[in-house]
Amino acid sequence: MNTSQSPPGRNSFPLILIILCLLTPATHQAQRPCQDTLVRIFDTICEGDTLHYRGRILDHPGLFFDTIPRTDTICDSIIILKLSVLTSPGINIYPIKHCTPIIAYDLLGGYPQITYYRWSSEPFDSTLIGQEHLSRVRVNPRQPTTYTLRLDYREDPPQCPGTATIEVIPIEPVTAAMHVTPDEITYDNMHIIAEDFSTGTRENHWGGWAGRHWYINGERQPQNGEWVEFYGDPSWGDTVHLMMEAYTPTCLDTAYRDIPFRRVAIYIPNVFTPGAETNNTIQPLTTGVTDFQMWIYDRQGTLIIHLDDRQQSWDGTAANGHPCPQGTYTYYYRYRDAITPTGDKSATGTITLLR
Repeated sequence: MNTSQSPPGRNSFPLILIILCLLTPATHQAQRPCQDTLVRIFDTICEGDTLHYRGRILDHPGLFFDTIPRTDTICDSIIILKLSVLTSPGINIYPIKHCTPIIAYDLLGGYPQITYYRWSSEPFDSTLIGQEHLSRVRVNPRQPTTYTLRLDYREDPPQCPGTATIEVIPIEPVTAAMHVTPDEITYDNMHIIAEDFSTGTRENHWGGWAGRHWYINGERQPQNGEWVEFYGDPSWGDTVHLMMEAYTPTCLDTAYRDIPFRRVAIYIPNVFTPGAETNNTIQPLTTGVTDFQMWIYDRQGTLIIHLDDRQQSWDGTAANGHPCPQGTYTYYYRYRDAITPTGDKSATGTITLLR
C-alpha cells in the first residue's frame, strides 16, 4: 500500500480545467466580441502657448495617447491626439522714405501670407485713416510716431497672431546747392572756393556731422563748413569733380560740379588797334606754359618783332620804332609746357592790324 501523498492542488487541476472548459462556451455567448475603439484628435497651438489635455499640460508637438475604459464591454477607447505647434509669424515692417518730390514714408508689411492687415499708430496719425487694412500704407507724421501692424489668430489655414512695430520721425527735406569759383583752374590759379547754398540743411553736432560733407574726386574732405577752400593738384586729371552732400536727420541730397583743369592754353587775339583805349596791343595769354617765343612777319615775310617772354607784347611798331601799316600779319610761336617740359611745340596764325 502506497502511503505517499500528492502535492497540494495537484489532483484538483484537472477538475478546474474541466470546469473552465464547460463554462467557456457560455461566456462567449454572454459577451459579444469587440475591438478597442480608436479616436483620433488633431489640434494646434501657437508657439509659447499650452494645451490642457486630460490632466496634462502640453507645449510641444507630437502624438499623445490616452485610454478611456468602457463599462459595457471588456474593450477600451483609445484616444490619439496629434498636436502641432505653429511658430509665430516673423512680421516685419519695411520703411521706404521719400524726401522729394513726395515727402512721406511708405510702410510695407513684410509677411506675404497675411490676408488681413490691421495698422494703428501712437500717437494717432490722421494720414493712416483709410489705410488701416492695406499691405502698404503712406504716412507723414508730424511728430515721432510708433506704427503697429497686427495679425489675428486664424483657424483655416492656421495662423498664429503676431505684432510688429516701427518708430519713425518727421521727415525734414533738404535741397543741395553750391556756388564754386573759379569756373576752371589752371597752373597759375589752382585755388577753389566752394560755398553751401543748400536749403533745409540742419546741423547735428551730437551726431558728429555738421549738415554737409564735401568730396573731391570721390574722396571725403576733412572740411565740412558752409564755405571751404581747396587747392588743385596736377595729379587730379583734367577735371576736378566736386560733390557736396547736404543732410537733415532724415534726408540727404547731393550737388555736383565739374571744374575743368586747363593744363595748357594759349590765346592770341586776332585783331587789334594800336593807339586805341582798349585792345591796343598783342600779348599772348598762356596757361601751363613754361617757355614761350613768338615771331611776327609782314606779308613780304620780313620779321617785324621777336617776343621771347610771355610778358612781352606788340604795340604795332617795327623794330626801328616806325608804326606798321594796317594789314594782316603772320605769327609763329614755339613753346614748352609743364606736361612735356623737354619737348618744343609750335603753331601759326594771323593777326589783323587796324588803324
